[in-house]
Amino acid sequence: MKEYWTSLASLLGVLAFCQSLMNSVFPPELRFAFLKLFNRVFKLFSTFCYFDITEIDGVNTNELYNAVQLYLSSSVSIAGNRLSLTRAVNSSSVTLGLSNNDSIVDTFNTVTVVWEHIVTQRQTQTFAWRPMPEEKRGFTLRIKKKDKNLILDSYLDYIMEKANEIRRMNQDRLLYTNSRGGSLDSRGLPWESVPFKHPSTFDTLAMDPVKKQQIMEDLTDFAECQSFYERTGRAWKRGYLLYGPPGTGKSSMIAAMANYLRYDIYDLELTEVKSNSELRKLLMKTSSKSIIVIEDIDCSINLTNRNKKQSTGSYNEPEMLTGSGLGDDFGNGNNTITLSGLLNFTDGLWSCCGSERIFVFTTNHIEKLDPALLRSGRMDMHIHMSYCTFSSVKILLRNYLGFEEGDLNDDVLKELEEVVDRAEITPADVSEALIKNRRDKERAVRELLEDLRSRVERNEKNGKLRGQNGSLEEQEKRALDSLYAEENGGEEEEIEDNICKSSDDY
Repeated sequence: MKEYWTSLASLLGVLAFCQSLMNSVFPPELRFAFLKLFNRVFKLFSTFCYFDITEIDGVNTNELYNAVQLYLSSSVSIAGNRLSLTRAVNSSSVTLGLSNNDSIVDTFNTVTVVWEHIVTQRQTQTFAWRPMPEEKRGFTLRIKKKDKNLILDSYLDYIMEKANEIRRMNQDRLLYTNSRGGSLDSRGLPWESVPFKHPSTFDTLAMDPVKKQQIMEDLTDFAECQSFYERTGRAWKRGYLLYGPPGTGKSSMIAAMANYLRYDIYDLELTEVKSNSELRKLLMKTSSKSIIVIEDIDCSINLTNRNKKQSTGSYNEPEMLTGSGLGDDFGNGNNTITLSGLLNFTDGLWSCCGSERIFVFTTNHIEKLDPALLRSGRMDMHIHMSYCTFSSVKILLRNYLGFEEGDLNDDVLKELEEVVDRAEITPADVSEALIKNRRDKERAVRELLEDLRSRVERNEKNGKLRGQNGSLEEQEKRALDSLYAEENGGEEEEIEDNICKSSDDY
């Protein structure tokens, strides 16, 4: 053992002598120059190049670092036993991230890249303009030299876009309403907001499955077709009209659309808007990727007071759109929104001040709306929210009672199918009947059947069966066609041209 320690001490002495000799023969400056030359030669023959993305660029936060962190947490598979979990402010979801000094492989347009998360201890600083984190964090991107242009031109932009989308998807959505009398909130905005927590989805919506699928496909097509709108020169927006009797699920449809697209909702109360200019300012303060809603438009303001064609063959100037049944203030003309202003709001130049926005109007009486509001470009898709059908009743039975296919007796299902179409019952009425007895499923179904039978008998007694005069949708279509014929006389374009030429001062 003594000989072992003696030999080790001699070896250490020799190494110390060699180190001293090397420092004398090769000074630090020469060694540094040699290492620098070696690195250059290595990089010259290497097929890879490297890019560093640090968390803090000088004294400012590097947005690209945060974007890469979000992108890698959701877009690729992470290999490793240790992962980091984060949850951002105003976010309802937890994101997965790379742990310290872990690496990951990603593919973009058939090009393979390697990301590595580098974390080192920051050197102690005596003075700094702002507090710095103890750790120095950053990502290193390794790519092949031949793919350098592709990565710098497209890949990083793609990462930024995906990161913005992930932030929007993770954030809690908001429900906005315009401030009373046009007042501004603490941030100087005319909108007040609350978290949007409505649970309605297309899966729970009591509606014909085929019609729901068409609406979902239309929404998806709208959200994914930015290039189409840019190529055709159209504003990236779309209009929907939801019409039908009260209680048929128009508000639930709007909530389902917002949950499906992950959009914010702006609930515009027209009775609080005093002029066309105020209406435009509200539109300018809405964000992209949002749904702008005007509910019960036939009740909020009077849209049927446009003067008809006079005997001289000319049109009078459009009158003011005043409040309907809301008190003397609106009736005396304090609310000076014109039909022209509302049309420009939905389809004019000011409607193009944002992108990826949906306008939704609801009404219980489509025949009361001015035809100029209903044309394509303002209301592109008319959705009739009808009474309950057999398929929608089954959806409600599943939502409230947990019934699935095969749980109900065949005789009960057959009777439901026979009476529901003739009962003319709304989803709201069916929901109320099921909620009352949700703890006793058999009783709930039994009372629902009794209610449906009584409605059928009442409809037959009063002669209000839809079969006598066609379906409700057909009746409303005939009423709308009659309105077009009466007001337009086949000259709809001439009327709209006169409307659009009207000044906001009218």
